[in-house]
Amino acid sequence: MKSKLILFFICAVLLMSSCTKNTQDTTQGPGAYRFPLSLTKEGTHTLELSYKWLVAHQFKDGSWKSHPAITSLVLYSLVEKPGPVQVDNLEKTIEKGYSYLKGFVKEDGGIYQNEYRTYTTAVALLAFSAHGKEEYKDIISRAKDFLIRFQCDESEEYTEEDPYYGGIGYGGDERPDLSNTHLALEAIKSAEDYEVKYGKIIPEDAESIEIESKVTGLHWQKALVFLARCQNLSDVNKMPYRKDDDGGFMYETGTYNDDRSHSYGSMTYAGVKSLLYANVSRDDIRITRALEWIKEHYTLDENPGFGTTSLYYYYMTFSKCLSTLGDHVIIDKTGKMHYWREDIIKKMISIQNEEGYWVNSDGRYWENIKDLATAYSIIAIKFAINGLKAEEIR
Repeated sequence: MKSKLILFFICAVLLMSSCTKNTQDTTQGPGAYRFPLSLTKEGTHTLELSYKWLVAHQFKDGSWKSHPAITSLVLYSLVEKPGPVQVDNLEKTIEKGYSYLKGFVKEDGGIYQNEYRTYTTAVALLAFSAHGKEEYKDIISRAKDFLIRFQCDESEEYTEEDPYYGGIGYGGDERPDLSNTHLALEAIKSAEDYEVKYGKIIPEDAESIEIESKVTGLHWQKALVFLARCQNLSDVNKMPYRKDDDGGFMYETGTYNDDRSHSYGSMTYAGVKSLLYANVSRDDIRITRALEWIKEHYTLDENPGFGTTSLYYYYMTFSKCLSTLGDHVIIDKTGKMHYWREDIIKKMISIQNEEGYWVNSDGRYWENIKDLATAYSIIAIKFAINGLKAEEIR
């Protein structure tokens, strides 16, 4: 069994490397990076334990914790590439989970229970897109449109000068924030990638193609306005609530909040990831200054600037951002080279409970729920694998 799992892990790396674009190596030259083969063995064992734990803790109704958002994140962690580790009853578990989740698909296109409409729709959309079945085409398309409708823009009488413009909140009258916005943007991108995979209907003439392209990109253009308002960077954010100029990202806009208006880890990685999804150049000052902040605060011992709060969410966002960035190495403020893929996998291995789950003793934002912290952790490991090439494993 172990040899099969290790083979799976290496095959997953081969698969991901074949479809990864724009990967840059900031080591000592082309082909210099080598990922330890021994770590693939440890990582495989870690994933096996966590999958078994999640399978064993699925409720009879197909959910985890009888909650569509937690269930979505667990399913997303299980099916996101590299794909599932083969453990007993996994396929049946996944099928039951999606059957449960489909019960929350609404006529308005959202996927939610009652509260947190956009947040729950975003993570559910990630789960459906990652599973990649063609039968989900309508669910995915309508959920994407649902999220775009909740973006603060002219349709709700926001102007571009408003600090909320371009952002997305929880799905009611609440103010938008970067956490909800970056998850919604990632879900929208996953839906757009899915639509490309299954052949979006192409307009017949060049004029229609140009019009569709402009309309399709509007939500990204509006999002860039909100992202600028979330960045502690005087070059792009002239709002009075911005007190710092360190290049990092804050949680919310509008007013200064002692708790969340300073730059901190999970939001800065979320901000960089969102800029990259919006096709902002790596050489753009918004990204270069944010990367300076990341290099200044590189750590996996805490969510920098936020301590133990939202720590596993930080691990997930850290890994997704750096995987999207494409570099294997982060050079910190002292000049030390950090092989972040190895760092995050080793970290997750070191703090995994022997039963297979992860949990945060800091219960803010639900990370004391084992199912949720475990989903975040699996996603962090998988995005660390994403981008490796077969020849980079030694």
